[in-house]
Amino acid sequence: MGRQKPISISRYISKNFQSSFFIIFLPLFFIGSLVFIIKLSALTASIQISFMEMMQLFSYNLPSIFFYTLPISFLVAIVMTLLRLSNDNELMALFALGTNAKFILYRLYFIATLFSMILLILSLGLMPKTKQQFKAFKHEKTSQAQINIHPSKLGQKFGNLFIYVKDKNDNTMKDIVIYNKDKNHNDQLFIAKKANFENKDSLVTLTLKNGSGYTFSKDIVKEINYESMQVFQNLNSDAFTYNNIVEYWVKLSLNPNKKSKIFFFIFASLIPLLALAIIASFSIINPRYQKNYAYHILALTTILLYAIASTLEKSGTFYLLIISIIISFTIGIYLYKRNILRFF
Repeated sequence: MGRQKPISISRYISKNFQSSFFIIFLPLFFIGSLVFIIKLSALTASIQISFMEMMQLFSYNLPSIFFYTLPISFLVAIVMTLLRLSNDNELMALFALGTNAKFILYRLYFIATLFSMILLILSLGLMPKTKQQFKAFKHEKTSQAQINIHPSKLGQKFGNLFIYVKDKNDNTMKDIVIYNKDKNHNDQLFIAKKANFENKDSLVTLTLKNGSGYTFSKDIVKEINYESMQVFQNLNSDAFTYNNIVEYWVKLSLNPNKKSKIFFFIFASLIPLLALAIIASFSIINPRYQKNYAYHILALTTILLYAIASTLEKSGTFYLLIISIIISFTIGIYLYKRNILRFF
């Protein structure tokens, strides 16, 4: 019978953390994915996309799903890991054999640092990129939908014009009705026997033939008859402009309503580091003498830290961000020294 290989304390803690983490992360990831898929399905009401395009859009939302599920999964997994080791008296045994409680915290800080680095990459790098890719894809599909007019269907638009077509053969349409509001908010109605589309370098021309037009103001009705009338729509007039990461954040910083958004992402990305010592202070317990308040502290800490992040998003500054990080970290270290280090 072979001897079992010895395992280091660091590896043992990491192994226990991994099992707890995936138990929490996978359901949260599934729920987050389901929410985004429901949002994407609402998009199909206005544009037609294939299954592969649907998966492409879903991939653009993956960084956001990871960003919001990873911190929660990490914190819950830390509580589960430390409570399990405490209730099984394994931590008490390690402390009795001379292991310092600082070592446990240092090992967990190493894991928390990896998580915070991943979150910073997701929030400051990947999310701006995929968000722009999502908008570019949506713009392209919307532009294509502007010339994809179906017969006998209400609510279709060509630019700002509402169009109804009775019959269509390729780009030629019959019995077309167009509704519009002009700059003075007068109602305009155009009727034509025939019409056709022509697309040249994203400049789409809608030519109406043998029709009449009506403008309805408050007191006057104007009528015109025409043999041919053209309506133009430049699909690139509001084309999406892609910015690199630096340009994206610089542009956002110049927007008065969004300039503090970067502070939210930085602080939220650091939550694994900021919350670790706080929740560890109440998760390492002696089950014989101490009551378990870990999950209460976990919920309270998570709510408070995300409340701070939301405040920074609305009216944050660089100095307020630094102060919030220092205070949160200091509180965690103080609680860990008071609750854990003075005993173990």
